[in-house]
Amino acid sequence: MKSKGKLLFFLCVSLITVVVGCAKQPSKKTEASSVSVTSTKPEQQKPTKSLAVGKILSTEQANPDVAYKVANKQTIFYFSLKNFGKKSDIISDNATARGEIFGATKKVETTTGTYYKVIRYYANGFENASSPEGSADDKEIADFGYVKSTGLKPFFPVASEWTYKQKQPYYLGNPYAHRIWSAPAKTVHYTYITHVFDRLATTQLYATKEMVTYNGMHYVYLETAKRPLGWVYKSSKTLIAGWYQDPGKQLLKTTSHEKMIVKKQSKKSAGNRVDASDSTALPQRVYLIRNKKRHTMRTLVMGMDNRPIVIHFKHNRAVKVQAYQYWRQPWKTITSKKKLSTHFLLSHDFIEGMYSTVHFYSKRSQKLVRVKTLGSNSQAAVWIYKDGRVMFKTKPYKHTANYPLKDFN
Repeated sequence: MKSKGKLLFFLCVSLITVVVGCAKQPSKKTEASSVSVTSTKPEQQKPTKSLAVGKILSTEQANPDVAYKVANKQTIFYFSLKNFGKKSDIISDNATARGEIFGATKKVETTTGTYYKVIRYYANGFENASSPEGSADDKEIADFGYVKSTGLKPFFPVASEWTYKQKQPYYLGNPYAHRIWSAPAKTVHYTYITHVFDRLATTQLYATKEMVTYNGMHYVYLETAKRPLGWVYKSSKTLIAGWYQDPGKQLLKTTSHEKMIVKKQSKKSAGNRVDASDSTALPQRVYLIRNKKRHTMRTLVMGMDNRPIVIHFKHNRAVKVQAYQYWRQPWKTITSKKKLSTHFLLSHDFIEGMYSTVHFYSKRSQKLVRVKTLGSNSQAAVWIYKDGRVMFKTKPYKHTANYPLKDFN
């Protein structure tokens, strides 16, 4: 009985040990499940999405001064190659781009064709101080994104260009109607004003070559005796053909009893700013013809607009005014006693950007006359006194855009 009891006890203990042991050891299936929850799977690489234009085969820089125009009605410009073809990515369609001239800055070859990164040809005028060459590439206004090459066709903005066998002499007529450019507008991808005529009123100029643009406009390339300047629209109003003539010697004749005195506004008085509409920095000039009694007989005023006005005096009273065109041809003669004792306006019925007012003073005043030139962004005045003194003043209007003269010297 004792041996049976011991055997029974042993069997019970063994059974308990096995049961307990089974409870403590997880199954292989449970173990695998537990590991998968607590461990981190390595991230799988997402497959690279191909661009809407296909796979890029090559990319190269392009010359933006090779010009293009829109080729067909299907031409559409997109912000990027990534979203090329999507409505939300359209910069412009044919309707808004067909009048523009384009240059490509980048050429991209893909499995679906050739694409260009393009800019529109841009004329930046006076705002060229920071980085004039090529800065249109970075300007939002010039950026037209990407276009398929089949959407563009070659365009030739310069119809013809030639160099003169000999320099052609010119001098300045109207100083503000046209400016001097790096190239005629829209003949290369970026053009800007290199010089103004404000300080070239008495300088001999030379044209060395000429250009005809796609729209039939003629331009000449100007130089002085010492330096190149740039391109300017060929206009008889702006440029007078021939050798420079001093207006005093040309328009005023002196007798043996008379003496010519020349007064010129200082550069400091004229100022060192230029603007888009006038010739604010142009120094005004006055030519006085005085007799032996030191009476002023005639005076020639060249105001801010460089247009000649000749005033004739007798006993310190005006008797005639002769106004001239910019190219120094007689334009208007004033002989009205009322106007010559008070004031009058000289204007081409507001066709010109500037006009002049001529104001006469009373017999008691020490002043003879004031000639004021009024422009869009500034005004300038000349006061002539009976004793021969002359006073000049130039005044830019407030809150008008102007630029440092040194940028255009």
